[in-house]
Amino acid sequence: MKRDDLKEQGLNETQINFVMSQNGKDINALNEKITSLTNERDGLQSQIADRDNQLNDLKKSVKDNDALKDQIKQLQEDNKTATQKYQDQLASQSKSFKIEGALRDAKAKNIKTVLPLIDTDKVSVNKDGSLTGLSEQIDAVKKDNSYLFDAEQPKPNISLGSKFNNGNDDNSGSDDIVNNIAQRMQEAKD
Repeated sequence: MKRDDLKEQGLNETQINFVMSQNGKDINALNEKITSLTNERDGLQSQIADRDNQLNDLKKSVKDNDALKDQIKQLQEDNKTATQKYQDQLASQSKSFKIEGALRDAKAKNIKTVLPLIDTDKVSVNKDGSLTGLSEQIDAVKKDNSYLFDAEQPKPNISLGSKFNNGNDDNSGSDDIVNNIAQRMQEAKD
């Protein structure tokens, strides 16, 4: 689109500037889209070339099928070993957490102090999550080192009787506290 063509159609300068501005926006948007698609195409072609090179390198490096099979087998064994090691680590961590929880329940004052006295190899975790072989060890540690645990002291039984003498000399104990309060309030009123 040219300015001269628009002038021939009878448009004034303001109208021509508006039309050219709008046309320029459309052209710029289309040019950006073309550039984006061109870059995407070039990137995909580069990736295809890289994959082709990798396949060629693989063909060159693996001259016989047995070497490839051995390499795959080794990788599978390494993966299996790593998986087993991870599962063992999780099981050990879970066991430690359960033992520490049991020591908390046994009211150990400092778990880190009591834990070395427990033979964790003799403790096993059952399928239901309970521990076997720990309660006996905790009892033995409590017996030998009771200072490491909070002693369960019986709560004192304090009973307050409802009868108070409240300064009366008759010691009969027949005055009920509520009656005394009511009586004193009545005397204060009078």
